[in-house]
Amino acid sequence: MSGLKFITMTQLFWDTLEQHRGHRRYADMRARIAFSVERKIDDPTYRSNSEYPFYGKNLEGIWHAKLSVNPDVVMFYTISSETMNLAMIGSHHDYPHQGKNGQKALPLAKKIWTSLDRGHVPSPGWDRIKWNVPADITWSFELEETTLDHLEEIEEELKLEMQDAPIFERVHGQKLDDADIDVFTEWLAETDRALEVIDRAQERVRAINRGKEATGKPIKAFAPKFGG
Repeated sequence: MSGLKFITMTQLFWDTLEQHRGHRRYADMRARIAFSVERKIDDPTYRSNSEYPFYGKNLEGIWHAKLSVNPDVVMFYTISSETMNLAMIGSHHDYPHQGKNGQKALPLAKKIWTSLDRGHVPSPGWDRIKWNVPADITWSFELEETTLDHLEEIEEELKLEMQDAPIFERVHGQKLDDADIDVFTEWLAETDRALEVIDRAQERVRAINRGKEATGKPIKAFAPKFGG
C-alpha cells in the first residue's frame, strides 16, 4: 500500500474532539493525533500496542488509537486508498473491550460509517481559540480551525501589541519600554512572527471556505510542529 496523500475529518470527529478542548491534556491529545497521522504517511499499515485495527465483522475496517489513559480517550479512524479518515473521538467504553460490551460493536460501527458517509468537514469553525501571549499564536494548532472573524480579532490585538504592548504589561506587570533590551526585542519579534502566522492561517481558512478542499485535506495541516 502506498503512502497517504489526504486526511479527512467528519463532523462527528470535530464534535467529539470539542468535548476535550478545555482539558489540561488537550494539547497532548492533539499531539498524539498528529503523530498517528505522521506514522501513517509512509506506512498506512503501521500498528502498535496502542493503535491497531478492530477484528470481527461488525468493526472490520475501523482502527482505534489511544490518545490518553486519564482521561480515557480513543480516536477511531479508517484508511481507504490514499486517505486517512478521522471519524470520531471516544473511549474504551464505546466498543467491546477485554471480553465485555460485545453489544456495542454494531452501534459504534454504524455511527462511524454514517459519519463518514456524510462527508469531509475540513474545519469545525471554532468560535474562539485559547491564547494569552503572542507565542501561543505562533504554535497554535487551531488557527486553521477557527473563523476568519476571530482571526481578524487576533490580528488587531497583535497589531496593537506591536504599538502599545498591553499584553506584555498585563502579563509582566511593567511596560515593554521599561524591559531589558533583549526582552523588548524578542517580544516584538515574537509578535511579528505571530502576525505572519495569522496571515497564513487567514489564507488557509479562505481556501477552505472557497471549497477548494472538498475531497481531502493535506496531511501537513495535522502534522506536529518541531520548532522553527
